[in-house]
Amino acid sequence: MMYRSCSPLGITFLIFALLWISCEEPTVKKDSQDETIQNTLESDLPGTSGHITEYFYGFDKDVDVEFYRYDFSKFDFSLADHLLLLGDTPPLLNLRSFTEFLLEIRPDQNEYTERIPIDSLAVGNVIYEDSLQLFSTPFKNIESLFWDIDSDPDNQRYKPNNSDWIYSDVTINYNDTLDEFAYYAAVDTPLIDQGILFIDQQEFEDTTYVYLKSDPTVFAHTFEFERKVIGADSLMFRINTDCNDNNIWNDAEIIDTGNGIWDPAEAYYDINGNGIKDANEPFQDRNCNSIWDIAEELTFDANNDGYWDEGDEYIDVGNGLIDPAETFTDRDLDGQPDSDELYTMGNIPNQLLIDWSDIKNPYVLATINVGDSLTDRWSNPFNNILAEMVIQDEQATLVNNIDSLVTLYTNQVIAYIEGDNSNQDYLITKTEWEDPLSATKDYDYLLFKQNDHLYKLTRDSYFFPYGYYWSETQRESGFWFKTEFVDEVLFYTPNGLLRDGERVDVEYFDTTSVAMYKIEKSYAVDIDNVTVPAKKVRGSIESDGSVVCSADENWNAATLQDCPGVDTTFTDCFRITRDLTMTMIGTGVEYGERNITWLVKDYGIVKDEVHVRWSELPGGGENWVGYSRWELGKYNDYSTGGSLMGRYLKPAQIIKLHELKNVPEFDFDSYHTRRTAGLQRVDLLEN
Repeated sequence: MMYRSCSPLGITFLIFALLWISCEEPTVKKDSQDETIQNTLESDLPGTSGHITEYFYGFDKDVDVEFYRYDFSKFDFSLADHLLLLGDTPPLLNLRSFTEFLLEIRPDQNEYTERIPIDSLAVGNVIYEDSLQLFSTPFKNIESLFWDIDSDPDNQRYKPNNSDWIYSDVTINYNDTLDEFAYYAAVDTPLIDQGILFIDQQEFEDTTYVYLKSDPTVFAHTFEFERKVIGADSLMFRINTDCNDNNIWNDAEIIDTGNGIWDPAEAYYDINGNGIKDANEPFQDRNCNSIWDIAEELTFDANNDGYWDEGDEYIDVGNGLIDPAETFTDRDLDGQPDSDELYTMGNIPNQLLIDWSDIKNPYVLATINVGDSLTDRWSNPFNNILAEMVIQDEQATLVNNIDSLVTLYTNQVIAYIEGDNSNQDYLITKTEWEDPLSATKDYDYLLFKQNDHLYKLTRDSYFFPYGYYWSETQRESGFWFKTEFVDEVLFYTPNGLLRDGERVDVEYFDTTSVAMYKIEKSYAVDIDNVTVPAKKVRGSIESDGSVVCSADENWNAATLQDCPGVDTTFTDCFRITRDLTMTMIGTGVEYGERNITWLVKDYGIVKDEVHVRWSELPGGGENWVGYSRWELGKYNDYSTGGSLMGRYLKPAQIIKLHELKNVPEFDFDSYHTRRTAGLQRVDLLEN
């Protein structure tokens, strides 16, 4: 992590000419040859093509675009799903381009980066106080179960009445002992290769580098909770297999026979209380024939109570089926079916529970509370159908021990006069959205230029090996960055064209100061149709002036612009798929990133998806997880005189990265480095 601060001590200027001299060894990149690698850039493709300036944001007009933003938890939601289930539109993301400003940037040069130690600022055995927070695994208690009578008979089951989320946290304070060092250099990583650079010799910026020890410290805490769960018997999941209903295991039948026991009527849930078994009322199917059976006929009932007593006579009938051998769950693993093992376990809690404590008046458990019990027909008791228990949840985390902090003091760069006039103009685009955790604005600057292809200015980034995290910020982003800027191909555009059927594969090894990585990239362009909620007319205005929204007639809207988006389909569209696989050599850990972008003529991006994956188990195949999705809601553009004549009469203002924070049009937001897949921010949590 880097920390910067400035101290005004008066101003003098140092002017020096820069030469292209590098003292730092370059990163080693080795191409990997593979016969399956495709590259159609030099081929004539017969399919549809379109000029990139018609399908992406150009230098001739500003755009102000509003996207609906779906995170990983709602990646598969449509706008209609979001409105129906959550009663609100998805979070919004705004994208703007600024053609009246151009950013110029130059390659790194290291002539003036020699570091001189500042002995007076070196301190040993400094104790830093810090803290961390551990969170328990959240869960919900089952307060009760109830039989769902609102579903159709085939789908009725017990449903839980859950509590709110239950969790806890603890703060652990700790000390870290480390050494501090300081160095001075004129500049750190200048961004131009020739010309005159102006610096302020008495204005300093400081950058702190952190070096870690190899042995992290483990911090752990055990949380304790009372948890309410379904009891160990899981009775509502047990499917009865005692199809002869005699409490003993029976082999396969040759003919349908009775069981030698008088069978009462099968107990049922009398939902409407009319004393009659209706078709929609569930019952306990004791003989496995899937129909409700009345009591076996008594031919002699001494006391006329309708229930068999010793000495009464009855007609013993079967279940109407020739039953196979009864299956069982061999809980004691003795290979023999016991009377309490005549069941199998289902996946759905759809077995109606009956309490036979009063054998003549069985009671249906339509609602089950914690501690409830029942007795089955054979007088076996079952306690704590819903049980309460004490659980322990142990949570731990690794905290890297800091070995030393190295602070580099450099002069502040004020401006420069460029000696080379080559084309390094970058279109400045900015995305803004609200961070859902902090409820504050977040943003990214995206810098593009068009030469032989469309490039995005970025810094190469790589996932950390295990043990390299030391701060919460690193754990949340999950990546480290090289210091130099590079032009990354966002869209391949031979002769300025997007071409249906374009395929480009790239493989190479990148040796860095942290690890060696194998990088595999694939790029594909296909024509497509795409449907997004970007219809311009979102509703209608009634004669009384009220607004009726097409997406939801009951939506509270003062104007048509307040209405949720309405789907429309674009046909003049290119779908561009960019896959990245990053493999750390030695560990074999893989990180995958897939960015799918839909570009529509005169609209630019209308839909954009990011999927990610980590190493899967051998033979399991790739498991892509939807991470984030944008869908166009509103699009506006307006000319800024960005044509060649307009540029001549009113040239764009040239600025540098560190000057962005001084420009009102950019809301005084400074440039920061974040990993992006295409245009979307990628922050991976520790797990």
